[in-house]
Amino acid sequence: MSDVTKRTEFILQELMVHGRVLAEDLSQRLHVNSSTIRRDLEKLERQQLLRRVHGGAVPLDTPSYSTYAGELTFQKNMHKLVEEKNRIATAALQFIQPGDTLALSPGTTTTHLARQIRRAQIPDLTVVTNAVNIAMELAQVPGLTVTLTGGFLLSDFFALVGPMAEQSLSQMFVGKAFIGVTGINAAYGLTGPNQLEALTHKKTIERAQQTIVLADHSKLGQVALHAIAPISAVHTLITDGAAPAQPVQDIKDAGVAVTLA
Repeated sequence: MSDVTKRTEFILQELMVHGRVLAEDLSQRLHVNSSTIRRDLEKLERQQLLRRVHGGAVPLDTPSYSTYAGELTFQKNMHKLVEEKNRIATAALQFIQPGDTLALSPGTTTTHLARQIRRAQIPDLTVVTNAVNIAMELAQVPGLTVTLTGGFLLSDFFALVGPMAEQSLSQMFVGKAFIGVTGINAAYGLTGPNQLEALTHKKTIERAQQTIVLADHSKLGQVALHAIAPISAVHTLITDGAAPAQPVQDIKDAGVAVTLA
């Protein structure tokens, strides 16, 4: 990993933990001069990962992240629409063949899929994930290889994000990526509430030959704050039978195959 990547990883980690970074403090802790830190902050601001303020920087999407952490936690979401998510995961399992190389994004529906994979014990699978809990679900499955990315931890969703996670994902190719999203909309594509997680979703999709989105009916037609990918990046949507007809038709019209579980 380059020195620049290490510094940006550290800066974003400090932002996530403390809600603010000071340029002078970063310069001392990273053992570089202030002009180097200034360039790092300018680059991260251009990438829309932070907002520079006098003396340092603050997160770009603090209000959004606050909502994401406080209301959309993994534990709360795991208790919502459980039957629907299980049906979606069961349908998704039919897309997996022995010998496949898969990516599983963080999320509750993808966690249900990981549990289905664990029970099914499909031979010779390789799974790449940036979700710590999914890696743990699959850790002891015979004949299954798990690759967990680096990155710093969004603890509310067990997601590893940031430059290290993106760099790990950029060095791999997978046959099929199973992606969980907050919103899927024919016009606006795939979206999520947290920018850093959206960037890792985007990188996962870029490294996959086939993208399969797992989204219960509450996600259809919805648009969250941060763009992940256009609808054209999606090959298949798996949703549940309560999905509203018009968003489903719009997504089909955009060229996406839709499976109702």
